[in-house]
Amino acid sequence: MNLQIQSFSKPQIIGILATISAAIIFGVYPPAAKAAYQEGANIIFIVLITTICRMAALNIAVLIKRHKIFKRKEDYKFTVLAGVCQALSVIGIFGASYYLPGAVVIIIMFTYSLMLLAFSAFKNEIKLNVVNIGTTIFALIGLGLVLKVYEYSNIQNIIGISLAFMAALTTFARTYIYGQQGRKRNPLTVGAESFIVASLCVLLLMFWEMPEIPSSQFGITMTALCVAASVLGTFGMFYGVAMLGPYHFSMLMKLEPVFTTIFGILLIGDLLSLSQYFGIAVVLISLISLQLFDRQKT
Repeated sequence: MNLQIQSFSKPQIIGILATISAAIIFGVYPPAAKAAYQEGANIIFIVLITTICRMAALNIAVLIKRHKIFKRKEDYKFTVLAGVCQALSVIGIFGASYYLPGAVVIIIMFTYSLMLLAFSAFKNEIKLNVVNIGTTIFALIGLGLVLKVYEYSNIQNIIGISLAFMAALTTFARTYIYGQQGRKRNPLTVGAESFIVASLCVLLLMFWEMPEIPSSQFGITMTALCVAASVLGTFGMFYGVAMLGPYHFSMLMKLEPVFTTIFGILLIGDLLSLSQYFGIAVVLISLISLQLFDRQKT
């Protein structure tokens, strides 16, 4: 196979930078959330405050740009579906984390890139080749090393696995919808509408358990860091998926758990093993190879 390095258009460059920025910023979220949990916050509180703040920030940005939301009735069904999937993906991730190790949950969730690859090929939006199939698989293997999945043997929990795959399926669905809608509408408008629906959905979690705030100033600071990371990362997410397409966006977002691992060292003192460093290298090489050699528009 003749591999040639592809050139990038200005929108593609902006999309790559936006997605990498989102992956880095989102990487702060899990260790900051873990620190907030240690100070008394519960999952419901973190999910509610981050989702609602993301919704508020997107709608403020839309108001500043004077764009109208819910303007076209033909987009309503996509908005509702994307918003429900956004809420379910968050619930699936945090719910699965209650039953399974977090590393296992993340690996299952990131199989959504394989779903996007297969579905995009089915829709004739991209062509399957050695580069995109190989880099997708190797990136998942690299993530497995980074997250040390090989250390976990007791993962036979049907509820946890089901919730993790629900997160993967709904992440696949919402990412695809965001990508399709973002190409013909302003990405921020798509996000603002979807997060209104998502916020209404996550409010229902209070019927299961009431939110509990952190009991210390440090916990509140870590919560604020969670909010800031989720809000800023969301802007990069919507522009990235609109400019790169769902599949290439999903592949670059595999940098997120890599940076989560790195920020875990800085914020809560986690340490990396040699295999984790090797996993980071595998992920980076896979993603760079995909961007350089998969010569097709998505």
